[in-house]
Amino acid sequence: MNKQNEWVFLYGGQGSQLAGMGLDFACAFPEESYYSDCYCTKDELEYLLDPDFDRLDETRYVQLALTVFSLTITKVLQKMGIEADAALGLSAGEFPALALAGVYSEEAVLNIIRQRADLMARRMKQRRQDGFDDGMLVVLGLEEAELQEHLQNYPDLSLANKNSKTQMAVSGSISELELLMQEVLAAGAKRAVFLEVEGAYHSKVFTADVPDLRAVLLQEEAEEAQIDLALNILGKAARPLCRDGERSEVYADMMSRQMSNPTRLDDCFTYLLDRGYRNFIEIAPKAVLTPLLRRRDRSLNLHHIADMESFEKFLSHSLATTRR
Repeated sequence: MNKQNEWVFLYGGQGSQLAGMGLDFACAFPEESYYSDCYCTKDELEYLLDPDFDRLDETRYVQLALTVFSLTITKVLQKMGIEADAALGLSAGEFPALALAGVYSEEAVLNIIRQRADLMARRMKQRRQDGFDDGMLVVLGLEEAELQEHLQNYPDLSLANKNSKTQMAVSGSISELELLMQEVLAAGAKRAVFLEVEGAYHSKVFTADVPDLRAVLLQEEAEEAQIDLALNILGKAARPLCRDGERSEVYADMMSRQMSNPTRLDDCFTYLLDRGYRNFIEIAPKAVLTPLLRRRDRSLNLHHIADMESFEKFLSHSLATTRR
């Protein structure tokens, strides 16, 4: 399948943020910006545009921040004539991808992500109050089947992210993760590293919150995806869904369960690469997805837009390529 001239937009999740991200785009492109009182409250705008805001790493703030940033740059790219033929977002980054694909409106996505962040923040606060110390451990050098064998000894731990064939993250209590770390290193893992995160993302910890998020999603009508959209929970695109009610139910189910299930990023990459996509733009303050793709295939055409400087560099490259 020849997709040599088609673009995939990639959206980073939590961990790719920087305070004040998007401020330069808000100033340069006010008509395309989602940094406005049409989409955000005054209080939200104060922290979204503040380069000195020191709490952006908190789930309560970062999910909306990444979504507003992603929607803004997407609209700016479209203004410049750069359209996506496929999309992939990681975790919270999946929601701007859904908007790009036309599954939900931008306003719906902003509403959903606010309530998702609130549910997750409240759950993590409750866990801390109940005496739980949760975290995430990245394991490098073992394949999924090997890691799953070790996880059988720790039923309260969850496979959280499959970022590559031999790079995965596990979520759960830090005390059990420390035991798992010793076990996988003894079994031949190259490294095992704790992430600096608020809690056990994409784990059983959030199972109790899935029905509440599903109810939020069901308030929004889902449309058929207009472009290729690889979904975290599937590792591929959803099958075409013809009936409106069926679409809304299925997307509400998938996108609520995504919160408590693993993100299958590597499988999503495989889906897109197998379909022939070669050109990728990562929209995130810090690149996370394109470095993983580069390790898979160094011949891919990979770009990262983080600020006005990288945006202008991309436009210059794109214009030069078009003139050839």
